This record gives sequence, C-alpha cells and structure tokens, in this order.
Amino acid sequence: MLSELSIKNFALIKEANINFKDNLNIITGETGSGKSILLGSVNLCLGKRFNRDMMRDENEETIASVVFDVNDKAILDKLKEMDISCEDGRVIIYRKINKDKNTTKINDIPCTLNKIKEVTDLLLDVYGQHDSEDLRRNSMHLNFLDDYIGAEADKQKKIIKEKVAELKSLIEEYKTFNMDESQRLREIDLLTYELNELEEIDLKEGEEDELSDEYKRLSNAKNIIDSIYRTKEILSESNVGMAAKELKSVLKYDAEREPIYKNLSDLESLSRDLERELENKIDDYNVDDKILYDVENRLNAIRKVLMKYDNNIDKALKEFKEKSDRLLILNDYEKNKTLAKEKIDAKEKELDKLCEALSSLRKTKAKEFEEKLIYELKDLGFLDVRFNVDITKKDNPTEDGYDDCVFYISLNTGEKMMPISEVASGGELSRIMLSIKTVLSNNYGKETLIFDEIDQGISGITATKVAKKLKKISRNHQVICITHLPQIACMADNHYMITKNVEDNRTLTNVYELDMDGMIKEIGRLIGTNETLTDKVLANAKELKETALKDWENV
Repeated sequence: MLSELSIKNFALIKEANINFKDNLNIITGETGSGKSILLGSVNLCLGKRFNRDMMRDENEETIASVVFDVNDKAILDKLKEMDISCEDGRVIIYRKINKDKNTTKINDIPCTLNKIKEVTDLLLDVYGQHDSEDLRRNSMHLNFLDDYIGAEADKQKKIIKEKVAELKSLIEEYKTFNMDESQRLREIDLLTYELNELEEIDLKEGEEDELSDEYKRLSNAKNIIDSIYRTKEILSESNVGMAAKELKSVLKYDAEREPIYKNLSDLESLSRDLERELENKIDDYNVDDKILYDVENRLNAIRKVLMKYDNNIDKALKEFKEKSDRLLILNDYEKNKTLAKEKIDAKEKELDKLCEALSSLRKTKAKEFEEKLIYELKDLGFLDVRFNVDITKKDNPTEDGYDDCVFYISLNTGEKMMPISEVASGGELSRIMLSIKTVLSNNYGKETLIFDEIDQGISGITATKVAKKLKKISRNHQVICITHLPQIACMADNHYMITKNVEDNRTLTNVYELDMDGMIKEIGRLIGTNETLTDKVLANAKELKETALKDWENV
C-alpha cells in the first residue's frame, strides 16, 4: 500500500507529509484548496512529466517522494525480476527537480522515468477526474478488456508485437524487389566495382591508426635521433658520478649523509642505463626511405577509399558485408524475390494464428467481464442495465492483434443497446468507470487504488451507492479518494483535510489528518449551505457518520 507521501515546493504546497493507512482514505477540502495538486504530486512520483511552472519557488528544489509497503508475494517477485531490491517489502520512489538537473531514484538507486512507470504500474492505479472520458473513446475499450484478462493477454500481445515487427521488416525487404532488368544490371555493375575496390584495398580494422602512428614516427626520424643524441649528451655531462664520489669521501666523518650518497649512486646507475637504452633506440630510426614511401602510399590509398565512407573504417567494413549480400540477391533475383514473398506469407499465417488465439481468449473472457460488470452496475443503481462487449475483426493485424472492441450499453428499460460514447452522461460515465475499476481491482494485484472525484455528476442516493462501492473495494485494497460529497466522506476509515491559507502574502496549502471530531465537522462543512456550522448541521453530520459506521459493521 501507499504509506507515505512527501511533497516540497510544489505549486501551493510549501512542504507536506502524509501518512496513508489501510482501507478507505478520504481527502476533502474547499474548492481550489489544492486537492488536485496533491494528486499531481503523486503523479510526479509515478514518472509523469514535470512542468517547471509548478515550482512554488523557482530558486528552490522541488521534491516528491512516496513509500510503498508491499505485502503481495507475486508483486515482490515481479519487482525482483525488474532488479528492484526490497527485502523489507518497501519501495521508495524519489524525485528531485531543480534548475540544473532532475534526480530520480528507486530505493536510493538512480533510474529512468520509464523504470518508475513500470514499477508503479504494479503497485497502484490512478483514476483521475477526466479518465471516465476514456469510455467515450472506443479505441480504449480493448485496453479495458485486456486489463481484465491480465497476464495471459499481455503475454500473447508481447509475442504478437514481436511478430508484427518481423513482418514489417520482411515487407520492407520485399519492397526492394521492384526493379526491372536494366536497373538490376546497373546496380550489379556498381556493386561489383565498389566491392572490387574494397577487396583490392583489403581493409583491416585498426590498420589506419597503426599506419598513421608509424608514418609520424618514420617521417620525424631525424628529429627523434637528434633529440636522443642531445639527451645522451646532457645525461653524460650531469656529473652525477663525480658528485657521488665527492660525498663518499666524507662519509667516514658524517655517516648521516649515507642516504644521500645512496640516492646519488642509484641515480648514476640509472643515468648509465638510460644512456645505453637511448643508444639502442637509435637503430630503430635508421630506416630505408622505401619503408617510409610504402607506409605513406598505403595510408593514402586507405584514406582515399574511406572518404566514400565518412572516413570510418567500421562503416566501410559494414557496407562491404551489406553490398556482398545485396550482390548475391541480385545475381539470383527472381529466386530471392520468390523466397522473400514466401517468408511474408509464412509470417502472416503465423501471425494470423496468434491473433486468432488472442481473439478467442478475448471473446471467452468478454462474457465473464460482461456478467461481472452488469452485477456491479446494478449495485450502483442501474437496475435494468444491459451491457455487451462487441468484438470485430480488423482488416490487418496490429500489435494488439486484429480485434476491434466497442462497449455497448442500455441503461434503461426499452432502450436499445448503443455504444457507451453515445448514450452516457458525465455522472453515468463516473459510475460505469467505477464499476469497471471494481471488476478490474478484483482481477489484478495492485494494492492501491486512487480516485480523484469519482463522484463527479452524482448526488443523493446514487452518491451513497458509490460510497458503499468504494468502501467495499477498500476491504481488499487500499483506496485513496478525493471527494466533495458528505455521503462518501462519512465512509472514511482515515480522513484528511486540505486547507488553503495566506502566510507572508502568499497562498499556502496544508494537509491535516482528522480525528473523529474533525471528521464530523468536515462532513458538516460538506453538508452545509453557509460558512457557519450550526448545531443542526453538526448533528446531521454526526448521524451520517455514525450510520455509516453502523451499517458497515453489519455488512
């Protein structure tokens, strides 16, 4: 579960630390107090992009971190597979942003934003205010169905994605077989010429650098020899031996100078060794002019050829291989064209079988999904609801297979089934999405679910039904819900209030965890129609809270 959220220098929040708990965590506050900012800070820890305009003080760093306490062994195993070490079951995600750089870590190990997304996708699901609009996009319906199916669909789609990429590569290869005989012969002539040139020069990896160094050495042989002679002369005139001999003559009077004498003696010996070594090196530079001529010619020939390959020998060697392969294809053009087409046909058949298997799986699971979703929708007040997952076949397969999927629904008696995008209002979409999330939450292992104003467009009895649904989900999952409805707030196991104040002429958002008395006052504020909490409103709030607790205890 998400146990801690820390924020610093983010929008209206100067600094805030929240300790979330099990079951249903409710967040309330006045409009504009910063509830959405709180969700934004969570999203920051989920790897979402950061807009620097959201820095409260641009001269300070923005920090956001979350701590997850993971109890699910399956999730821990997956994290281990992703090289995330969390022996104590803790996953700490940390982001720090300042003017110069961004720092992102998981359990104190630097990582990429993509890595954060992969990890947090295992741990929680966030339903934002506008996510219900995904239901209006038919293209998203297949994703909901695949989320319901889970790992089995993911595994098959991964294989299909690989096969689609392979098919695209084969099709691109086949497109190269589009020339007439005259074009083929011209390309053969050109390739033959280029390959002959490369074969004649017989390029070897690293040879150019070796020849370049050798040319520099040989072309500067006279300067090197002169320098060696001058060095020898300086060494021989250094009189180190005479200095050692002079000091040795007084050692019997001053034994403390023995170390200096020893160093001088060693230096004399080293000087003589260096002279001999330099003498031996002179022969290395007494070279025949022909050797220099041969090195220079070989180097020039290599560089002339490499000019056609961006002076890059690795590129030249790579192109030699590619040109050789291409020439083999052109020399037996029709046969290779037929083989290329046969590869495409075979890959298409292989892909078709995979897509058919995935489609069959989806159609089977769609029936389960329909039944479960109808049950949840009825529980939220859609008593005469009908729901259908319509799966059709595309003309060509994609990375998701060849299925198209559209959710059809009828919310009232006598209405015909129509796509959700055409019939549902905002409040209805919120309830449908909550039902979908309920079905999905029972089907995958994410421990935390976050809802940002799932109550949009609802009130009254419907709000109570939504509240009970959230409470029900929180039996098996940690639920964090941002709301403005008292019917939902009264269900809280843990209640947090966001306030907005002015300090030092700047607006500041703070977050407080409420005790029971504070919960009742906040529920009263949500009920009330004016700024004053009357005794009547507080009594109503207390009754609402006590009834919620009592009803839930009896469930």
